[in-house]
Amino acid sequence: MNPTVAIIGGGSAGLSSLIWCDSLGLDAILFEASAEPGGQMLKMYHRITDYPGLLPRDGRELTERFIDHIDRLNLRGRCLLNARIEKIQSSSPGFEIRSGDQAWNVRAVILAMGAHTRHLEIPGERKFENKGVSFSATRDHPLFAGKTVAVIGGGDSAVENSLILARVCKHVYLIHRSDRFLARPEWLSEARSNSIITIIPNSRAITIDGDSHPTCIQIEDVTTGSRRSLNVDGVFIRIGMEPNSGPVSELVSLDSKGFVKVDANQQTNIEMMYAAGDLCRPVSRSVATAVGHGANAAKHIATRLGRVGHDP
Repeated sequence: MNPTVAIIGGGSAGLSSLIWCDSLGLDAILFEASAEPGGQMLKMYHRITDYPGLLPRDGRELTERFIDHIDRLNLRGRCLLNARIEKIQSSSPGFEIRSGDQAWNVRAVILAMGAHTRHLEIPGERKFENKGVSFSATRDHPLFAGKTVAVIGGGDSAVENSLILARVCKHVYLIHRSDRFLARPEWLSEARSNSIITIIPNSRAITIDGDSHPTCIQIEDVTTGSRRSLNVDGVFIRIGMEPNSGPVSELVSLDSKGFVKVDANQQTNIEMMYAAGDLCRPVSRSVATAVGHGANAAKHIATRLGRVGHDP
């Protein structure tokens, strides 16, 4: 028997979609490409204080709470792991979903593939990943106690990482390609007043050099073109997120950054195909936002299929 809704992705948006589909009487199936659900929640290494009703120590504990909820509703069997979607195509009156040698026909699709950490794509970055190049100061700052590091980026994450590292590091270089920072003013002010942190604006990283681990980073002034080398023991890259929209880039409308365009109901330009969570550039990138997106999409699908009435 084919399900009514296919949910692509097992992060917070996908798991919320599954729970809401069940509560609205929609038979749904969730496809997760990796070996465990959780998505970006599994890369949240700090205490989470802004999800109502819960105060988990980190994203893994929050994921465990989500999975416990799934189990209590007997929905674990609806979550297919290591299930990479190879094809989504229209098939009246809905869509055909293919994963491996199996196919499902569904009435609606919720895309919830999330996003991934953006890379600089410069020499040395991939070579030293997890060997001195990191994407999380919350997780890795103890490894760099007493050392000199560089943080790349100009948003909240970059400045926050700089402040975290300044508690344990000998020195922190905060390197940003512009002189305009997008971080919260109070965090930026704190960084500017911290003697451990040197802010280097209008500069971009060119290479990360070293043998078994980073020993220096080459940077270039974007206004003059002059280059110089900074001796560092580690590099933290915090330049934002990229949506995992590649598999549907020729199927749905994307914005200039590759995020899926949606309306107020999370519906894409294709009728009965929805997107939720980090895949569609939320105003506030958070677990709470993703959960709400999943609920929105499931509710609209149920309404369209006559399972629930329209809100007044």
